[in-house]
Amino acid sequence: MYSNLAISVNSLTKIYPLYNSPKDRLKEALHPMRKKYHDDFYALRDVTFEVEKGDSLGIVGQNGSGKSTLLKILSRVLTPSSGSFQVSGRVISLLELGSGFNPELTGLENIYFYGTILGFTKKMIDERLDEIIAFADIGRFIGQSLKTYSSGMRSRLAFSVASHVDPDILILDEVLAVGDLRFKQKCYRVMSDIIEKRKTVILVSHDTIAITNFCNKTLWLNEGKIQEYGSSSEIIKKYVGFMTYGLETQEGAENDREDTVSQSGKSSENNSNESSVPLEQSNIKWTGVSQLESFGEHGAIIKEVALYFKDTDKNVDVVKGGEWLSFFAKIIINSNISLPGFGLKLKDKRGNGVFTVNNYLYKRALPELKANQEIIVKTDFRFPLLVEGKYSLTIAISDGDQENHTQHHWIHDAIFINVQNEEPKFKRTGNIIVLEENDYNIELITV
Repeated sequence: MYSNLAISVNSLTKIYPLYNSPKDRLKEALHPMRKKYHDDFYALRDVTFEVEKGDSLGIVGQNGSGKSTLLKILSRVLTPSSGSFQVSGRVISLLELGSGFNPELTGLENIYFYGTILGFTKKMIDERLDEIIAFADIGRFIGQSLKTYSSGMRSRLAFSVASHVDPDILILDEVLAVGDLRFKQKCYRVMSDIIEKRKTVILVSHDTIAITNFCNKTLWLNEGKIQEYGSSSEIIKKYVGFMTYGLETQEGAENDREDTVSQSGKSSENNSNESSVPLEQSNIKWTGVSQLESFGEHGAIIKEVALYFKDTDKNVDVVKGGEWLSFFAKIIINSNISLPGFGLKLKDKRGNGVFTVNNYLYKRALPELKANQEIIVKTDFRFPLLVEGKYSLTIAISDGDQENHTQHHWIHDAIFINVQNEEPKFKRTGNIIVLEENDYNIELITV
């Protein structure tokens, strides 16, 4: 195999016999002339492609198109009926999260058990044990029997073990579909790190946005055959068009976009202010963020946060879009900060940035902050019109300007917001949004 290739697949075919009844299987096995009592089902038919080292390959297709079969063959779980393939380097496969676990063992014991299956030595596991346990984030259950775990907890543990192996080729089959939103965000960050290290990744997913974000090439399988193979952006466009053609033809029936957007924004904003009173600072219901994933120099530490509909005492959980919101952050200042910056980054469930607001970008200067004080920063912004789903706010405080600054405290996924809107366009894939000048304000509230 050419030295720059990680995977080479040549005319790969996988056939399964389909019998009408168990008796037909027995009759075929015992027939003296080997009479055929089954039909051939081609899970894969004459599949040929190559993946270079450092490539990230996405595989898409309808259920039953042969995606999982292909991955099982590349992982040597299945043998092909005909054709050949070669892989170069250490391969780690996550085909069914948790399938290598022993339910009678504890989570800690399963780390060693599963790690051994994936090719770890005990020394390697010992060196990574603390990181694996921290990433899985299952708390005291690490010492409990695996049979007491939920499916999500098993998935956390399995991905945590596998992601710390440092493979040459990582094969993932729908594994990013598991877990809660915060754990998914962690998984996506790990995926990004693996890809940045120029490792070869093969990802099967029905999530076309994830494929586009993580994979530079995409293989589209249809009824066991290659429909298209090439650049992810181009293949996904064709695949989405193929899968949603009927829906696309109905798009012209929608009402005028601007009228509908303004109406939806007005109604949701009015709803947010119903039966509410102005918020008093002493009545803010704070949420601690000290246990969340974060980094920074800690010249300032974000201690607690809160999110309300602007000028009301109503906490934010669900929005339609277009509402004005107020985000509060209680911050401990440990060192002098001459040019403070505070910002919010809204991310979708895949960790993609939707928009960012900070006082550097929008030229809202904050006064110099002195050490040994506690402050509250209040940020007002209009929530954009986005497709339905769950979103998260990542927050940060820094010192400097937009181009050059010291990051004192950055907290991933500090708070979550659900977008719910019954209008059809809010259920379609959305675009990244930039706020208008008048849709954002920031001020410092002294404690």
